[in-house]
Parts: sequence; C-alpha cells; structure tokens
Amino acid sequence: MKLELANFPVKNVRFGKHTSYNNGILEMHKDELIALASEDERIASVDLDLAFPNEKTRIVLVRDAVEPRVKVSGPGCVFPGILGPVETVGEGRTHRLSGVTVMPTAEYRLTVTTGTGAASAGLVDMWGPGALMTPFGSTINIVLVLKLIDDVTEQGAHAAIQLAEFRVADRLAETTRHLTPDDMEVFELSEVDSSLPRVVYILGYLTAWEDPHPAVAYYGLPILESLPTFIHPNELFDGALTKDARKGWGNHPMTWNWMSNPVVIRLFEEHGKRLNFLGVILQRTRFESELGKQVTAACASQIARLLRADGAILTRVSPSGNNLIEVMLTVQGCERKGVKTVFITPEYGGGDGTELPLVFYVPEATAMVATGSLEREIKLPAPTKVIGGDDTELVILQPGDPPLSIRGEVTLRSRLQMTGGLDWLGGMKVTCKEY
Repeated sequence: MKLELANFPVKNVRFGKHTSYNNGILEMHKDELIALASEDERIASVDLDLAFPNEKTRIVLVRDAVEPRVKVSGPGCVFPGILGPVETVGEGRTHRLSGVTVMPTAEYRLTVTTGTGAASAGLVDMWGPGALMTPFGSTINIVLVLKLIDDVTEQGAHAAIQLAEFRVADRLAETTRHLTPDDMEVFELSEVDSSLPRVVYILGYLTAWEDPHPAVAYYGLPILESLPTFIHPNELFDGALTKDARKGWGNHPMTWNWMSNPVVIRLFEEHGKRLNFLGVILQRTRFESELGKQVTAACASQIARLLRADGAILTRVSPSGNNLIEVMLTVQGCERKGVKTVFITPEYGGGDGTELPLVFYVPEATAMVATGSLEREIKLPAPTKVIGGDDTELVILQPGDPPLSIRGEVTLRSRLQMTGGLDWLGGMKVTCKEY
C-alpha cells in the first residue's frame, strides 16, 4: 500500500464570498458551511468563528478537532464508514490542509452525568502558558459552535457533532482537489535491508462497552470487546480511527491526533534507514477481568512475535490504572517472547511530582519515555475573547466538577481539562530539569 499525502499549508483563514484555497489563504463562505453543518435535524443552531495563535482567545466546550483532508485518488474516502462506504483506505492520494483544524464546541442537555460514559468538554488557550501545553495552541482553529436540540440522546449527540465537523472539514479540503501541493510525503512499507531491526507499533486505546460510545471507532464501527488487530499504518492517515465526539478532555486523543500520530510518522521516517517498520497492532484495553487483561496482553505480544519483530513501541490513552495494567502486561509478554519494548506514557507523580509516577509496573519495563505529568495544577490568565459557552460566565467541563469562570483567570486541576493537554503519543516537546 502506497499513500501520497499532499500538503497544502494554511497561513491565514478568512471569511469571504467563496470557499477556496489559494497560496496559503483559506477563504470560507460562512453561510455555505453553516448550511452544510445544519443539515442534521439534531442540531438546533450553528455558528463559525476563528481562533488564531498568539491572540488572547479561549475556546471552551471543545469536543474534538480534525484536520481537513480529502481523498483524491485510491479506494474509499477520508473517514470511511462515516462519510462514505467501508473500503480499506491508505492507498492513492490524500490532500491535507495543514496548520488548521475544524474544532467543534457543543452545548446540549446531558442524559448521562456520572461515570465514564458522561460527556466532557475541553478548553484551549491560543496564547500564554496554556497554548504551549496543547498542539491546538499553535494551529489556526476553525471553531464550529454547535447547539443541539433538547431531547438528543448521547449517541445522537456524538453522531451530530462528528458529522458536522467531518462534513465541514471535507468541504474545506475539497478546495485543493485540482491544485498542485506545496510538497508531498509518500508512505509505503517498502522492502528494506533484511538486517535492519524489525519494529512494530502497539497502539493501545481504551474503550468501555457500557458507555453510550466506547470512545474509539474503526471504520465508523464503535469498538466494544475486541482482541488486538493488525492494520496498515496508512489507514490512520485516512481517518480509519475516530473518537467519541462528545468528549474533548485531554484523557483521550482527538481525531486530529489519530490522523497525525507522531509515532507512526517517525517510524516511517526511519523505515529503511535505522529500522524495518512492520505495521500497527491496535490493542483495545480496559478489560473488566484479570483474565481479559492477560488474554489481550498474550494476543498482542504473540502477534508481535509472529511478525518476527525485534522491537515494539507501545503507547496508551486515558489515565485509567485499569488500562495501564494491560499495557504493562503486554510489555512483559513481548519481552518474554524476545521482543524488546519501549513504552511511551504520561506519568502521575502528584501535584509536586514527588509521588509514585506509575500505579502498576512490571520488572521487564526497563525502557520508558515520560511525556509529562497527569496531576499538575495549571494557572491560565484571562482572555480578551471567548469562543463557545454562549455569553455565560461559568461553564462545567466535566459533570461533577465545579464550574469555571471562563472569562477570567482560570486554575485547572490538571492538564486533563485541556483539549490535547496530555501527550499520549509523544508528539509534544516536553522537557524536564534535573536538580
């Protein structure tokens, strides 16, 4: 499978009479895009706004973020199973508008207000300390401000938000279909020197079968109970993996993160040079029994061995200690089968960083990369502009949490409350100091 990912960088976005892309300028016909997002009867109202880096803008009630992409050749479409039929993607050519996101914010009446199934909303600051803690502080964000009808179900809320953001993203990327890109990357698992170490990526993701949406979908199919699945990494670039569009907290990657997975990109960069990239093992975590945890670990590590992998890189999502157990057991399983591992994860550590960094570990986990702390308090200055949350002063990002005064200084109890605030996949540039 060979995928050409054509890049059209966006330097500025503005509203105008047409929806078009020209020399780095993305022009949007606001009424056209609002009408497109409004086609869903579950959406009561739609607005569009823009958030630029270094402006004192705060975006609240964020539910997801996606990079505009469109398939111009090859089978399927971007977001197969959602915007089009299920066809295996990852081949042909895909166009991307880089440096920009479509970011939905949404208000609706929650019907699930407790437990892991409750919706959550995130916050993004475009300036100051908050902008440095999320990739979305440096992108131009086209904010889709949604209000849903009162009697929408949780499943309906997810579908309405996701369809609106994907349709708008698709329409924006469509403006590049007949244009020549600034540059193009080619992703292919070509034959390489057989002496290079064989490396597989085990991508762990948490799902919960009892929730309205289990958090992750593959080709539009929500993943409930599933054993590890081997896929071609190119599928991720075409949006084969998507998320619950009701949840914008940092405890899960956004759809943008799945489509731009830094581990996959880095492994492709080293393919044929330092290593032989074999592909991706999708591993569903958070099994409810010890037996389930042992089985998923045994299955993922066995796939790695059958691929004759010399090494494996593992990542996970969610601060859940439950899923940390399964990933650690997978590390152990790989090591015992002769597959060397590197585990990338945020750590706990308490408010001052001196507490236990991991709630579970195995002796075989000797190569780990920390990508930041789950539990540090963050203080953010007051913005001059707020997008989302209507004209209210207070918003609740997670049911059960105290309301935040979004127009003044804000103290977040952790980076979990920030969209993209936790670096699950190693894409941010977190550093540490040694004392």
